[in-house]
Amino acid sequence: MFKPDTSVSESQNKGILKEIIETNITRKLIPKGLSWFGCMGGLSLLAFLIQLGTGIFLMFYFIPSPNEAAASFQHVSHRVPYGWLIQRIHSVGPHIMIGMVFSHMLRIFFKRIYRHPRELHWVSGASLLILTLLMYYTGSFLTANNAVELSKFQLTCSYTLHVAGIPLTMALFMGMHFFMVRKTGIYEPL
Repeated sequence: MFKPDTSVSESQNKGILKEIIETNITRKLIPKGLSWFGCMGGLSLLAFLIQLGTGIFLMFYFIPSPNEAAASFQHVSHRVPYGWLIQRIHSVGPHIMIGMVFSHMLRIFFKRIYRHPRELHWVSGASLLILTLLMYYTGSFLTANNAVELSKFQLTCSYTLHVAGIPLTMALFMGMHFFMVRKTGIYEPL
């Protein structure tokens, strides 16, 4: 049976992918004068990715039922290796993320970077702030103490919004936000 030689096309694909990454990400220069305070948008993204990773881990163990939620928290904390650490990171992370998003928005506001041609950056960023706060709010219902007090319907709705609805909407707004930043840049086109 004839097998086509795929090693050439795979190496070409890897070369194309490497060139795209290098051209669009690794060879880009950081604008002069950009401080740590100016990196709060990127740090907010990092906080979101940490929340996403720890949340996916916790999804494997959490049972969104008023009767079983507390037991699933106990299971993660006491029986899953490093589960207590991942649970703590996931519960403290939103506070850090909200602080970073607020500081990013304050920097944009006080430096007046929201003006033309970056008005849509501000709108998408404000939408991301609201979505971050909604994510925190729905997550607060999923704690061991609050999960017992909710009905199964309320808990299921909060859980679905927290793990699917809001994160997908955030990913959409982040994609738009990053696309616009790539087009117009921070102060100048990147």
